[in-house]
Order: sequence, then structure tokens, then C-alpha cells
Amino acid sequence: TVGEQPYKLNNIFGGDQLEVTLAHQFNTLWTDEGIYAKNFAIFTVPNATHSDTPASIYAEIHITPYHQVQQIEPERFEKVSPKRDFKKRTHRYDSSSNRRSMITIGNATKSDIAPLASFSTVDEHRFPGKSAPFKESAHGGSCCVSFSVDDINIDGTRNNHHESLIVGIAHTKVSWKPWYGKSHIPQKEKDLVPHTHYVSFFYAFDPQPPFQIRARSGYFCLGHAPETIDDTLPPTEGGVFNPHSALTRNRPLLQYNVTFDCPQMHYISTFIEKAGDPTSTVIGYGLNDCTPRLVEVEKEEIARLLFPDPMDMVLEMLQ
Repeated sequence: TVGEQPYKLNNIFGGDQLEVTLAHQFNTLWTDEGIYAKNFAIFTVPNATHSDTPASIYAEIHITPYHQVQQIEPERFEKVSPKRDFKKRTHRYDSSSNRRSMITIGNATKSDIAPLASFSTVDEHRFPGKSAPFKESAHGGSCCVSFSVDDINIDGTRNNHHESLIVGIAHTKVSWKPWYGKSHIPQKEKDLVPHTHYVSFFYAFDPQPPFQIRARSGYFCLGHAPETIDDTLPPTEGGVFNPHSALTRNRPLLQYNVTFDCPQMHYISTFIEKAGDPTSTVIGYGLNDCTPRLVEVEKEEIARLLFPDPMDMVLEMLQ
């Protein structure tokens, strides 16, 4: 913004060895009154009729059950009154940074209800209906990667969808059960239900308002970093082993007496098309707010999760 001065962020960690300075004070995205939202995923949509016009910028407010999206102008803002009702928020707000609300354009769009997940997971079989452990409403994690018609239809081998789609990754978590801490509830009953875990899913939506979700996968988790053997990483693993990875292996996902190789928390903050390879993507995530990790996932694999072929699943069961 014209006339703005650089703004140095205060360090929380890193001591004097870390310094981050923004080109100007950052603008905060607020939602309308009565809407509780966080983890906004930001994406852009090119102008279909005027290619020389800047792309429109959108923020996802909610993913499911309804895809709610707001057009924004991140570089423009209006001042927010200190007396604004922050409702259930209990954080203390900086007197300058969190009182600059970026400009929104028009009203938020709201799609029809999202389709059912493309496949079911263990929790849906063991805990049907209202007893489902994971919240139905999901927040954004990272967005977005464009999938062409060829990407979606796996180079013509499928007939999944006839138009290009935008794909993102959302997350949800276990709904807190008040009886978790009750001593009169037998531990064996508590162990049947997940405690405080995160799961993710892919979702694909139209690249124009109201951004209707056309497909979503079932839940999945992104796993731990592999352990070393004689201080050597597996050949499929790049980079350097992080010794703190061992700290993320406590509290694995436990459902109905089955333990899954899932960390308690995995949070995806990066989802991009791989540079130089439009057939692949890169996903970046953190484990238990402790260690970071990058994985490469082919677009073909994501398309199979979003639009699985029933015959593939039948054949897998028969093998």
C-alpha cells in the first residue's frame, strides 16, 4: 500500500538469529458477524474473458458441508474498531496488526451441500450416524492445484468429469466427548473411539462461483518420517533425518482397538504443483506441531482417490 512502512515481526522463537520484515503491516481477514471460521485457504481464478486482467482472489471460509467462499482484496483494508465483538475468541489482539480488516467484494458465495465421500473409512463403519467421531465441518488446510480434464480422467482412461476442477486439501478432527475424562467410563470403552486426532481429505470444486464441490475423498492421514536403519534413511527418503521425529510417534490413531500409523496431528500447509512436472504435486505438512515433512504425490493418485473406480476396489478385495 502506498505510504506504508516496513513492519518487523516480533520473534517468538529463534532469538536474535531470526528476523522477518514485511513490506507493510499485514491485513487480517475477518468473517461476517455470526460466522466462526479459521484456516482460510486462499486461491485465485484467472479472468476467463480478459487474460490481461489481474486474477480474482478468493478465501475459503468453510469447506463442508457447504463450500463458502469470499472474494477479497488483500492489499486494501479498513480499520476495525477496538470495541468490535470478538465473541468466543480469547486471544489478546495487537493494537495495530489485528485491527486492519482487508476489503471484501460482494457477499460470500455458498454452494449446495457437498457430495458424499468417494470411499468410507473405518470410523464410518464402526460409528455410523451421529456417533461418528470426526466433525462433519472441515476447515481448509491448503489450496489449490488445478486439475485439467486429462488429469481428472487419468489421460482418457476414465470418464470422471467433463470440465477442469480445482483441488484442495481440508482437515477435520475428533469432536470432543465430555465423558473422555470421566472415571466411571471403562477405559476399554474409551479406547474404541479416537481421542484428539486430525484427518484430511481431498476435495475438488468448480473454478467459478459458487465453487460447487464435485467430489471429495474419504479421510486419510499423512504418516511419520521413516525411522533410520544403522543411521541410514530408506532409499525412498530424501534429505536429512530429523532426530525430533521420534517425538511424533506417541499417541497414534486408535479406533475400535485397531492402531493406525497416523500421528496425533498432521496439518497440511502446502499443496502445489511440482515445478517442472505438471503431472505431480508436492504436499508439505507438520507433525504434532513439532517437525515438518514434504511428500510428492502424483495427480493420478489424487484423481483415483477423488473418483475411485468400483472395479478397482473389488479387485483389491479379491487379491
